[in-house]
Amino acid sequence: MFSTVAHADVSIESSVSRARLGIGEELTYDIIVTNAQGRISKPNFTQIEGFSSYSQGQSQEISIVNGQSSSRSIFSYVLIANSEGKKMIGSFQVNIGGKDYAVPPVEVEVVRSPAGAQPSGPVYSPPPRALPGREVRNEDIFVKAWLDKDQVYVNEPATLTYTVYTRLSATYKGFDKEPATTGFWVEDFPPEMTAKKTEQFIGGQRYVVADVRKLALFPTQAGVFTIDPGTLSTVVEVRQQNDFDSFFSYNIFGRRGGSFPPAFVSQVFSKSLSTEPVTVTVKALPETGRPESFSGAVGEYAIESSIDKRHLEAGDPVTFRVRVSGRGNINTVQTPPPAAMEDFRIYDSASSANVRKERLVVEGEKTTETVLVPRKPGTYTIPPLEFSFFDPKTESYRELLTSEHKLDVRPGRAEDEEAPQGAPGALLPAEKQDVILMGRDVRYLKTVSGGPVDGAPVHRRGAYWLLNALWLAAWAGFAFAASRRAAENGDISGLRYRRSHRLARRHLKKAAEYLKKGDHDAFYAETSRSVYGYFADKLNLSAQDVSAERVEALAGDRAEPQLTSEIRDLFHALSFGRFASVDKNEERMQQVYEQADRAITRFEKVKIK
Repeated sequence: MFSTVAHADVSIESSVSRARLGIGEELTYDIIVTNAQGRISKPNFTQIEGFSSYSQGQSQEISIVNGQSSSRSIFSYVLIANSEGKKMIGSFQVNIGGKDYAVPPVEVEVVRSPAGAQPSGPVYSPPPRALPGREVRNEDIFVKAWLDKDQVYVNEPATLTYTVYTRLSATYKGFDKEPATTGFWVEDFPPEMTAKKTEQFIGGQRYVVADVRKLALFPTQAGVFTIDPGTLSTVVEVRQQNDFDSFFSYNIFGRRGGSFPPAFVSQVFSKSLSTEPVTVTVKALPETGRPESFSGAVGEYAIESSIDKRHLEAGDPVTFRVRVSGRGNINTVQTPPPAAMEDFRIYDSASSANVRKERLVVEGEKTTETVLVPRKPGTYTIPPLEFSFFDPKTESYRELLTSEHKLDVRPGRAEDEEAPQGAPGALLPAEKQDVILMGRDVRYLKTVSGGPVDGAPVHRRGAYWLLNALWLAAWAGFAFAASRRAAENGDISGLRYRRSHRLARRHLKKAAEYLKKGDHDAFYAETSRSVYGYFADKLNLSAQDVSAERVEALAGDRAEPQLTSEIRDLFHALSFGRFASVDKNEERMQQVYEQADRAITRFEKVKIK
């Protein structure tokens, strides 16, 4: 069950794992922020009447399609029902780039658990009623922030840990004020379901110690950086009779392993804990030994490449995949592009990143898929790609190479048919261009014998001057048309602009044929060729530069907002359809075809020139 609020620049969604639960049962509540521009502060999540709760932390997902990235940040909470009835979760606010956005509320229903039923998950007992008594002293509970390294290289991760020391039973509620991490790319590690406890003696006092939050910090530049204090919120429980053994029947942060003896009376306090500043020195990456192919990757990586076919016809697409995997800041890794190939048109289709955060390690893979279209038959070799990264363990650069790939290209469709419009040098073939040949027919006059010709001399006749005037007008018109045709053929951008709609319709017609056959891959390839080629020709771009954002920027206010929104949806649908198996159905293909047809028809009315 979920609720969504869409803004012009960001979408905020709230969801629950279940809409109906019993007392003592739990649900997961997520706040999902999509395509945020700027720093996202943690939502102002507060206690919800009828529930106990704790934070599960923040996760992030990022994908790249057609050179454009989209992101999702997910803030997760576990709620445990304490009372029955219909409950409204929310509304909270989340600050994005200095602007507050409302989180839509979600309604759930809590019912009485069946008699004798046990809770399905870990249970938090509601805190006892607050009683008058002494305040919690700073030495009773405090927090420390620390880094596992005090010196790192640029883009080398340092783990920032927040550790709570307590002599009291306590519940961690999350951060009221996030620590300032300017100058770092931050990955939040998901918290463990049960905080691991240890015991330490400090100043002769026994403390329970637990790590409540861990972050991976990837510095973006060299220098000395100070992470300013953050403030976290806790609820602490003070018992009038301090039975230390009974205290340890409680798991830290509210997860009970037993129950207090009835004789005990507790006091409950809210306590804010602040950290001390933490300093880290960030070293610049060495210049010595830096390969030309180095693009900033730091960590441990591997690279591989593949193609989806080895035998094809001229004009048919082949997908070239490059996959970089390993440990490090996967989101910022740049996969190497394929080398330029003279007889190929190259289109950057989609990239995606899969990031995993397990065992305090950030790892994953990034995959880029590039479409290559051969223009001529022959045997070709896709050369190896070079990828390099800096290994902070050995403090040296490493270089890797992918395998080369052979392609056997058979004769196929004519070049103007197979080549997607808008690629560099995508001109009409010579045999298709109009060639004007000029010549003269020589006619000899026939001598007429006999008497004089009747009438006035020829140069005094009106018909003579009329014919001369018509001949001069025809000659001028012919010369003007010829010069205009020459100018038009020399104006490549104008030529592309004029032919854009005709060629787009030609490819859409082929896409319709593939749609009838149910050929998913061919349909999306041909529809993409139509759409990308149309906008490339219309806006005088190379196909690699075509994106929804670029179309919107170049069209400006000449295109209605609804049209630019439809174009964005179309580009997303094409990318998603080519690479996501969920879209392999005829109904969805029909929708995409109609989207493409409608977008091209409407954009044709936009006056670009």
